[in-house]
Amino acid sequence: MTVISLIFLILQIGFLLFFSYMCIAFVTGAPFVPSNDATARSMIRLAQIHEGDIIYDLGSGNGKLLLLATKQGARATGFEINPLLVLLSKLRGTNTHWKNFWKADIRSADILFIYLLPWKMDRLAEKIKQECRKGTIIVSNSFIFPKWKILRQDTINHVYVFRV
Repeated sequence: MTVISLIFLILQIGFLLFFSYMCIAFVTGAPFVPSNDATARSMIRLAQIHEGDIIYDLGSGNGKLLLLATKQGARATGFEINPLLVLLSKLRGTNTHWKNFWKADIRSADILFIYLLPWKMDRLAEKIKQECRKGTIIVSNSFIFPKWKILRQDTINHVYVFRV
């Protein structure tokens, strides 16, 4: 096997892995796209976190929101399907579970952080209505629940807050 053939094989494997990850991510919720710092700070501010609040980040990525929420006194837990992001988050000191959030029990949440694709929002709205108690706050990066009333918003950073 020549060096060029080996490089080509490695590139093919890399592309296949990347394509597989993207397909899975699109089916389950969204691919990893980190919230920028301004948006993350806005999400924390608009969540109006209180000491001891139970927060779940559905698709917690690199754990940025978990770290910020913990600094506010919350008990923050992330659910993430990408094992590399789970490892990174755990190395950063977060409470992150390697779990598909669609299968997570979110009944005890005071606040949910979400950053999904628009076509997953209706399905998530159903999960939230079935599992969360009245008064639970949902803070969404970029996308809305079309049938829900927006409680608060940051139009510059595209952050929307809803209440069950």
